[in-house]
Amino acid sequence: MPTELPTTLAEAHARIRHLEQTLVEEKMLLRMPAQNPNPVYCLAPDGGLLYANPAALRLRQELGPEAMDELRHQAVGWVQEALAVGSEQQHEVSSQNRYFTLCAVPGPDKLSATLYIVEVTERVKAERERAAQQAFTEQVLNSLPSMVYVRDPAGRYVYANQATHDALAKLSATKPVPAVAEQQALNMASYAATDAQVLSTGQELALEQQLMLPSGEERWVHTVKRPLTWANGVPHVLGVSTDITELKQAREQAEAAAQARANFLANMSHEIRTPLNGVLGIAGQLAKTALNPRQQELVGIIRSSGKHLLEIINDVLDMAKITSGKLEMAPEPFDLCESMFQASQPLALQAIEKGLHVGGNRLRETCAHPQVIGDSFRINQIMLNLISNAIKFTPVGGSIHAGAYQVAETDDYLTIEFRVSDTGVGIAPDKQERIFESFTQAYADTTRQFGGTGLGLTISRALVEQMGGQLQLQSELGKGSTFSFQLTLPRAGHLLPVPEEHALAATQQLQGKRVLLVEDNDINRLVARMLLEEWGVELDEAEDGPAGVAAASQHRYDAVLMDIQLPGMNGVEATAVIRALPNPQLAQVPIVALTANAFEEDAQQYLAAGMNACISKPFEEEVLFRTLISLLA
Repeated sequence: MPTELPTTLAEAHARIRHLEQTLVEEKMLLRMPAQNPNPVYCLAPDGGLLYANPAALRLRQELGPEAMDELRHQAVGWVQEALAVGSEQQHEVSSQNRYFTLCAVPGPDKLSATLYIVEVTERVKAERERAAQQAFTEQVLNSLPSMVYVRDPAGRYVYANQATHDALAKLSATKPVPAVAEQQALNMASYAATDAQVLSTGQELALEQQLMLPSGEERWVHTVKRPLTWANGVPHVLGVSTDITELKQAREQAEAAAQARANFLANMSHEIRTPLNGVLGIAGQLAKTALNPRQQELVGIIRSSGKHLLEIINDVLDMAKITSGKLEMAPEPFDLCESMFQASQPLALQAIEKGLHVGGNRLRETCAHPQVIGDSFRINQIMLNLISNAIKFTPVGGSIHAGAYQVAETDDYLTIEFRVSDTGVGIAPDKQERIFESFTQAYADTTRQFGGTGLGLTISRALVEQMGGQLQLQSELGKGSTFSFQLTLPRAGHLLPVPEEHALAATQQLQGKRVLLVEDNDINRLVARMLLEEWGVELDEAEDGPAGVAAASQHRYDAVLMDIQLPGMNGVEATAVIRALPNPQLAQVPIVALTANAFEEDAQQYLAAGMNACISKPFEEEVLFRTLISLLA
């Protein structure tokens, strides 16, 4: 139908303006492909090139005619496919390690199709790198023997590595018997509860968890759980569980072995201390009788040998405590200078008797106020070990020097250096570390020539380290040795409690007191009887636990001396029965444990059981006297 001519001049002008606008728009559309930074092609159905924008020409130059013709050959099929279906088709292509997205759009007349090409090389490489990294991470996680997993708030696994899959497969491999199924259900409830705790607190949680296999086999894992926020913002739980079944079994076996060793040492200590108490006790009583000089000498040898044996037993017990981690300190305020001076006097006299020159300095020379808080017994034990070694290994005519020096101070602390030097045999450089090993001495003939167990330095080093110091050695073979260590101790102030003096001569303080002795060993009863009767104590005796309870139930005593290992009923059980007596005066009688069990935990157990004090056998009569005085006061 022919186009109608305009009937008026205004209509003609309007049509002219419309034609001009249409021409402008068509020119703009024609310029758009040319301005597109991405390649644009227009192809005929047979692949003939109808149009290529400047970006397409640049791409041809970059890839080269050969590569571009290959891409064009692929594109012809996609163009024909787009024309056949009447809709755009999208494909991924690559050439020369470059990647493109190609979109074939059929023209409205289906006589041509336009190819839009977008390079996606950077995106493809980034995706491939991310995929490779993810695959590597997955490989690492699957190679771990530990279970790594992520659970959502509902307890579902949203990620599990291979070890987790294997564990879950074992848990569900067969149907368990009801008892095992019940335990598995309890375990699952425990897992859910710990997940909930992590999610509610937002805090990491470490714990040991049980895994019960369908066969009834028990496994244990150490699990660390921590919160993990998922991509959608929902909190999840990341768990890492490591099988520690063998480690747990080994630990339990080690603890059992340590306990067995402790029990053995405690029993051996008891079996040795019990007769040793009789030996030293009777020797002490014998020394109080009228003896000629030769007899006094023999008694002195008995007492000296007994005390030496007691020192060895104490060293072995200390080593047992050190190796089991049960060596405890008993800090209290004391005058460090005075304590060391009093403790070292017997050894100073021993050195002089051997023919050694003895020198030293008191701490007060460099420290005006040597009052500190610490374990005076352990500090003195270290110094006495070092001084004793110096005396032992220094020949007649040599010299030893011992002392303590202030090296630093603050308002709250004192740093003291302790030093013991001698001109003795010295120690070769290759032997200096070896002497600190248990039961080891520097040379093979040391024990035969000088005696000793080789435990003193081992114990001393452990004590120094537990108090925060380090035992140092400087020595030269044939020229002597110097042992030293530094300790930083809290100040105790200038006012210390004055210890109460209970001289054995003032025996009238126990005169007329009535005491019950519960002891099954005849010799130990004899030793206690001789001491107590000397102090004017009225003594009743019982040979076993039931007899002791019967006596304590019928008579009112000022104190009960209770052995621990008794036939029929041990001392702890007997104490419990006495404390439960209906008569409060009988039930509240002071009870002192007389025991050959020398471990600190034993003493704590006896005190917790209701005893008032604990004395280890063999005991000094001064210790027994002071204990009774303090309880009866």
